[in-house]
Amino acid sequence: YLPKTTKMLAMVKAFSYGSGSFEIANLLANQKIDYLGVAFADEGVELRDAGINLPIIVMGPEEKSFSLMIQYNLEPEIFGFSIFDSFTQAVEREGLTNFPVHIKIDTGMMRLGFRPKEIPLLLERLKANKVLKVESIFSHLAGSESSMHDEFTKGQIKTFKDICAQIEDTIGYTTIKHICNSAGIE
Repeated sequence: YLPKTTKMLAMVKAFSYGSGSFEIANLLANQKIDYLGVAFADEGVELRDAGINLPIIVMGPEEKSFSLMIQYNLEPEIFGFSIFDSFTQAVEREGLTNFPVHIKIDTGMMRLGFRPKEIPLLLERLKANKVLKVESIFSHLAGSESSMHDEFTKGQIKTFKDICAQIEDTIGYTTIKHICNSAGIE
């Protein structure tokens, strides 16, 4: 369904939902998947130790795992100011710059992510930050599997595009942007 230029992220958390994280990650790597997603840093560490070199996003970064994430080049989801500040400090302590992170925007799922009203403060923080590189900006569609939610889904996409434009204007470069789940692609 997707153009060849569209990047693909596959979740391999929780032992690839029982199918074997390394086995599935290796298969996906051979199929030229662009990114892998895991829930926790230790899952990413296991994949690295097994020889998986693809970029890996950690969807549930925890402060106690920051040093492992940095050591194994695992890229955190940044979903709030506390994690933004804590991870920035961890990267600064290591003396690194341009460490890739993924900014999550809450466009209506009402779980994790920066809410639209928080964007002005996020923009200030991003502008002042000298160590993180926004690799991607993403959100999650709440009801794309049902046509009865199409208007809400379209609203989520509009909000997402507007916020992405603001962030990219502030940081001065283009990022990967992702919002579609499987149902959104279909």
